[in-house]
Amino acid sequence: MRIAIYTRVSKDSQDPENQVDELRSWAESQGHTIVAEFQDIASGARRREQLDDLFDAARRRKFDLVAIWSLDRLTREGPLQTLLYLQRLTAMGVRAYSHQEPYLDPSLPFYESIVAFLADIAKWERARRSERTKAGLQRAVKEGKRLGRPPGKKDSRKRVVRRQAWVGVPVPMGQ
Repeated sequence: MRIAIYTRVSKDSQDPENQVDELRSWAESQGHTIVAEFQDIASGARRREQLDDLFDAARRRKFDLVAIWSLDRLTREGPLQTLLYLQRLTAMGVRAYSHQEPYLDPSLPFYESIVAFLADIAKWERARRSERTKAGLQRAVKEGKRLGRPPGKKDSRKRVVRRQAWVGVPVPMGQ
């Protein structure tokens, strides 16, 4: 069977190779031929070019199955979007295999319910992660820590320009 592998990590500091290695090993153990690999390094909330490319290749029938590490690597946008992605693949004649949820079989009666449940958990985790990040930033501000990049030479020039503009002093251009 011709398969594609889709992996995603959220940050540049994360390494998708763990997902890739496991999925390649699984494909080999099943006797599948990997014809394409798609790898996004982007938050699920952003546009993912490799996911778009995967759907384009699926539409052109380049593979019969797409292997993903887990449903939350496909999307954390909630049950509806997850089901829409999977239905879109099915309509193109492509099955989806989730390595961490191998029991997800579209022929089973409660398939969509289980997918919706798992997708809801992924969406909830995404919201919790965001809440934890915001709480950490608020704590850092309360502790007096400066957020963002360190100030540089241009920052002091910007402050001077803003101060001069505020009090009505002409600001020379090109300096």
